[in-house]
Order: sequence, then structure tokens, then C-alpha cells
Amino acid sequence: MKKKINIALILIVLTVWGFVASKTLSQYFFLDKKTINGAKFNSKLTINKINKDTFALGNIARDPFLNKESKTYISSSSKKQYFKKVTIKKEVKNALVKQKEFVIWPQISYHGYINSKDRNSELLILVDVDKKLYRLKLNQQSDGITLKKVFKDSIELDFNREKKIFRLN
Repeated sequence: MKKKINIALILIVLTVWGFVASKTLSQYFFLDKKTINGAKFNSKLTINKINKDTFALGNIARDPFLNKESKTYISSSSKKQYFKKVTIKKEVKNALVKQKEFVIWPQISYHGYINSKDRNSELLILVDVDKKLYRLKLNQQSDGITLKKVFKDSIELDFNREKKIFRLN
């Protein structure tokens, strides 16, 4: 039973593909005699000529996107001009520049860290600030200096909202 159904389906698929192939190949190899002989030229046929619709574009005084008036400047030259040059001047607002306060940092040097065996997560960082040795923990503040990040060979300190990175001496 299954063999008969498979044979019938294969025959249907082959006929469909044969039909598609014949339609495709007939465009290239077989000439249609009806179209060659059947087409006759009618000499009494009149063709309606379409005239171009022309109009002149005027200068636009207002910019529709910015809703501002534009100024036009016409440059005079001896050559023929086919269009007028339109320039739009924009007013540039001066942006207020915030002057950055110059922060004078104390003299700082990073000497290393002490790792505690009892407390696995705590590191004590040895920092020399103006020739005074401090032991800092993460996010601890002393003399206005805060320890923000600790790296293998450097630390990041914060002083008056300004950050700097100091390397190991």
C-alpha cells in the first residue's frame, strides 16, 4: 500500500517539475509564431503628446522646520546664475564653561599593603600623606583622602571629589 502511494506522489512531483521546466525553457528556445505574424502596425494611430507642467519656485521667507525667518543673500557675478544662493545664519549661544577648581593635592606616596591572615577580606594600605604614614582600609577617610579602589600595583584615592591613581613606590 505504501509503495503505491510513494509511486503516485513521485509521478505527481515529476509532472509538476516537468510543467515548470517546459514553461521556463519555452521562453528561450521556442518562438511563438502568433506574436510575430499577428502584430500589424496601424499607421492611423495617433499619439497624444504630454506637455510638461512647469512652474517657478519662489524664495521661501520662513523655515518650516525651525519656524524662523531666513535671510537671503544674492551674490553678483558676471556669469549666468541658474539659482539663487540661500544662506541661513543661526545665532550661536555661548555655552557657559564651568571653570574647574584647581585642587592642590598633598604629597602622597603608596608603599604597599598588609594582608591579614585572620581577616581574609580586609587589606590595610600603607599610604604616606605629607610625610605621615597612614593605614587605610577600603572607603576609609583620613585627612580628606578616601581610598576608593585597590589594584595589584596601584590604588585610587579621592580628594575633594577628584580622583587620582598612585602607583607602588
